[in-house]
Amino acid sequence: MPSAPKPTAQRGEKLRSLWARLQCVHLLRRHRFRRKTQHHMNNVSQKMRATPMVQTVGEGLYALGFSTEYAVVRAGRRVRAAALWVAAWFAALAHDLMVTAFPGAAQVLKDLFGPIVLFVRGCGALLVHAHRIHREKGLGAALQASVHFFTNGIRRNVKLLPRMAMYILPLCALAVWVAVFNHMVYQPYALAVQVNGQTVGYVANETVFNLAREDVQQRINYSGTEKKEWTIEPTYTISVGHTVMDENEMANAILSSASDEISTGTALYLDGELTAVCADGSSLRGYISSLLEPYEDQENSNVTVGFNKSVDLEEGIYFNESFMDFQDVVNKLSGVQQEEKIYKVQAGDTLWAIAQKNDLTFKELCALNTNFKGAPLTETSNIQEGDELIVTKEEATLEVRITKVETRQEEIPYSTETTESKDLNKGVTRTTQEGENGLRNVTMRNVYDTNGALLEQTILSTETIKEPVNKKVVVGTKKASTGGAKYITGSGRFLWPVPNYKYCSRWYSSGHKGVDICAAAGTPIYATASGTVTKAGYERAGAGRGYGYSVIISHGSGYTSVYAHCLSLTVHAGQSVKQGQLIGYVGSTGRSSGNHCHFEIRLNGSYIPPQSIFPGKK
Repeated sequence: MPSAPKPTAQRGEKLRSLWARLQCVHLLRRHRFRRKTQHHMNNVSQKMRATPMVQTVGEGLYALGFSTEYAVVRAGRRVRAAALWVAAWFAALAHDLMVTAFPGAAQVLKDLFGPIVLFVRGCGALLVHAHRIHREKGLGAALQASVHFFTNGIRRNVKLLPRMAMYILPLCALAVWVAVFNHMVYQPYALAVQVNGQTVGYVANETVFNLAREDVQQRINYSGTEKKEWTIEPTYTISVGHTVMDENEMANAILSSASDEISTGTALYLDGELTAVCADGSSLRGYISSLLEPYEDQENSNVTVGFNKSVDLEEGIYFNESFMDFQDVVNKLSGVQQEEKIYKVQAGDTLWAIAQKNDLTFKELCALNTNFKGAPLTETSNIQEGDELIVTKEEATLEVRITKVETRQEEIPYSTETTESKDLNKGVTRTTQEGENGLRNVTMRNVYDTNGALLEQTILSTETIKEPVNKKVVVGTKKASTGGAKYITGSGRFLWPVPNYKYCSRWYSSGHKGVDICAAAGTPIYATASGTVTKAGYERAGAGRGYGYSVIISHGSGYTSVYAHCLSLTVHAGQSVKQGQLIGYVGSTGRSSGNHCHFEIRLNGSYIPPQSIFPGKK
C-alpha cells in the first residue's frame, strides 16, 4: 500500500501553485493596461487627424523642416566651393613663389623623378597589356608581348637616364662621405705609449700616464731602494681600435718592461699612500673585513662602519723587495703610526708661542689638551714652568670609526626682550612675561671610536617642536631723587621713607596700624633711620602674612620700622643699614589693591601712629 505524501511536500506544492497564480494575475493586468492605453492613443490620434487645424500645423512644420534642410545644404555647397577656391588660390600662390624663389626646382624634380614616374606608369601599362594578351592568346603570347613592350619602353626613354644620373651620383658620393666621416669620428682612438722605443700600452690621454708614472715612483720609493726621482720621457702616437688602460694597469706595464725582479701582489693604500705590499691578497682582505665585522649592524641603516683613513687594495706588479709577510702587515696596521709628544713649559712661554713652536694653531693646541690640570685648556689657563702639554697626539696606523645618524631632543633657550620705561625709576626692572625654553629634534651624524668616545659631530637637520617664549623685561629710566625731608621728634631724627611722595591713601587707625604712601611702581624706598634688618622677604619671611615683600628694621631703643608690599628688596636679614639707604622699591605684592608703601613704626612692639612722628604729613 503506497505511503501518504509527506506534509512538507504538500506545503511546497501549494506554495508553487500560489506563486504561479500570482504571476498569471500580474501578467493579465499588464496586458489589460497595455490594451487600454493603446485604445486611448488610437482615439486621440483619430481625433487629431479629423481636426483641420492639426493638419494645417503638420503641413506647416513639414514645409519649415524641408526649407531649412534645403537652405543648409545650399549653404554647405557654397562653403565647400569657397574653400576649394581659397585652396586653389593658395596653391597657385605657393607655386608662383616656388617658381620665383627656385626657378630651376621644377626642372630638377622633373629630371630626377621623371624616369621613375615613367617607369611606374610603364609597369602598370605592361601589366594591363600582358593580362589582355594572356586572356586572348595564352601565356606564351603574353610573355612575348611583355618582353617586347618592356624593351620598347626602355629604348624610347633611355635618354632620360643621363640627366637623372647627374643628380643621383653626387648624392651617392655625399652619402659615402658622411658614412666614412661618421665611422672615423666614432672610432675608439687611443695614445700608444712608447718607453725606450717599446710600446708598453695604450691610454685615453696623457693624464692617465702621468698618474701611472707617479704610482711607479711611489712603488720604487717603497721598495727599500735609494729614494731618487725616476725620470722617463715617453712618446705618444695615435692608434685606433685598442683597449685603453687605467693608471694602475699602465704602471704594471711600465714595471714589467723596466725590470725582471718583480712579482704580482696586493698593495694596501692608506689615504692614497702605499703602506704595504703582500703576496697573500685574500688573507689581507679578510683581515681588513674582520676589523669591521664586530661593529657592523646590518639591521640598522643609520650605522656605518669604516676606518680613520681611506683603505684601498689594488692588485699589481711590485718590486720583490717591497713584499712583506702577512703577519708583518697585520703588526704594522695594529701598531702606532705616531707617538704622543709632550712639551714641557719653559720660562717665558705663552700658549700662542708654544703652539707656534710646534706648528699648531692655538685652537689645535687646546683641542689636544682637554684635561689640562683637570679642565680643558683655554686662553685663560694659567701655565707655569714645568707644566706638560700634549703637542702631538698618539695616532694608530688604522682605527675603526663608527658613524651613527642619531636624533635627540634638546631645549631651545629663550631670549630676553628688554624695553625701557619712563614710569620706573632707573635701575628698577620688572618682568612682564616669563621666558620658556622651546624644544627641537636635532638629527646629527656622530663619529665614535671603538671605546664610544665622540670624535666628530655634524648637524644634519633640525625640526622645531615647540617655539621658545621670550622673556620680556621692562627697565626703568626715570631718575629718582636720593634726598628726602627729615623730621625731628623727641625720639630722634626720622626720614620719610618715600621722598617726594606725600599723598597717603590711609593713615593710622584702629583697623590700620600704619600709613599707606602712594607712589609709582618701582619708586625707591629708603630706611627711615639707621639700624639692622631683622627680617626681609616675602610674607612670613618678612613682616608677616599679607605684607608681600617686606622689611623690618630695628633702630635700637625699642624702635622698629616696617616697609610692606614692595616690588622687590635690596637688603637681607642681618644686614646693617644707614639712614637714607635704599632698601627696596614700591610695589603691590601681598594683600594690596594698588602700588604703595605700607609704613609702620613700632616702639617695644606697640604701634605708634606715624602722623605723630610726621605731623607735617597729615
